[in-house]
Amino acid sequence: MESPVVVGVDGSAESLAAAAWAAREAARRGAALRLLHVRGRHPRQGGTDTARSADHRLARRALERAAERVHAVRPDVRVQEVQAEGPVAAVLAQAAEDADPLVLGSRGLGRVAGLLAGSVSLGVVARATRPVVLVRTDMAGEEAVADGDGRRDVVLGVDVVEPCDEVLAYAFEAARRRHARLRAVHA
Repeated sequence: MESPVVVGVDGSAESLAAAAWAAREAARRGAALRLLHVRGRHPRQGGTDTARSADHRLARRALERAAERVHAVRPDVRVQEVQAEGPVAAVLAQAAEDADPLVLGSRGLGRVAGLLAGSVSLGVVARATRPVVLVRTDMAGEEAVADGDGRRDVVLGVDVVEPCDEVLAYAFEAARRRHARLRAVHA
């Protein structure tokens, strides 16, 4: 059975755009979609019952909003909602091991620095050994036009010290599937 597409959601506009993109990807692959919300509090950390209950309600709401977005975009996709606790980047990187791919919203710092990701995304990308897709909020609207996947390049971050054949193969396949250019970036 094919691995699910997993998307990290936190209720932000970026994570909702990632959920919409992931829904299309899951439909394209005929795969399930797993919405994952990670509560940053580690289970061994204290906290009152009231605080834990509030965290749980916020997580439920983030998952519900993401599921609504997914069903608006692709009502045919099978969706599973999952909550987890722990260090957010570490939990998401672990989730990437079973995902094909892990999808996250990218929080750029404006138009000039728009390629920069948020600290969680960077932490996940640094740890992950499997493909991670970062989605900007402006990608969701563009995909709605003729499922515009082919209009965007696939961008691959290349590590020449420790290359990952699996990620390279994924990027080439993603570009082929979308009839898009593949851009390899090394910094």
